[in-house]
Amino acid sequence: MTLALRPLTPADAARAAVLHAQGFADAWSEASLSGLIAEPNVLALGAQAGSALIAFALFQSAAGDTELLTIATDPARRGEGHGRRLIEAALAPLAAAGNTRLLLEVAEDNAPARHLYAGLGFTLDGRRKGYYTAGRAAPVDALLMSRPLGG
Repeated sequence: MTLALRPLTPADAARAAVLHAQGFADAWSEASLSGLIAEPNVLALGAQAGSALIAFALFQSAAGDTELLTIATDPARRGEGHGRRLIEAALAPLAAAGNTRLLLEVAEDNAPARHLYAGLGFTLDGRRKGYYTAGRAAPVDALLMSRPLGG
């Protein structure tokens, strides 16, 4: 089956909401995802296998910085590199638009995501103590990470 990366449209929000709910206890609604996808300062990319959206990432830019707002992959397709491909595909367009830094936050207990981000050149900038609480017995710190865009 062929994998394609493509921009998302608001019509993709329903499937994106399902993917988000499969990965996050505090999942975003279809309406909020649709609104974000439609924003002019948001780059919304999806990975599609056949006719199925299997992963997506949302990046929001402001004042030369871009934040990776969220990234989600179908649980059955995790570990196949879709998150890496989505982030790598965003780097050049974000830099070409004048952004100089890509930021994100990740739960300290999310080892697969931390490994992905470290492998993509993100470094630790700081932490937010006890930031993540949804779906957890005890709060978990958010790690703030960034990497430069462009050369």
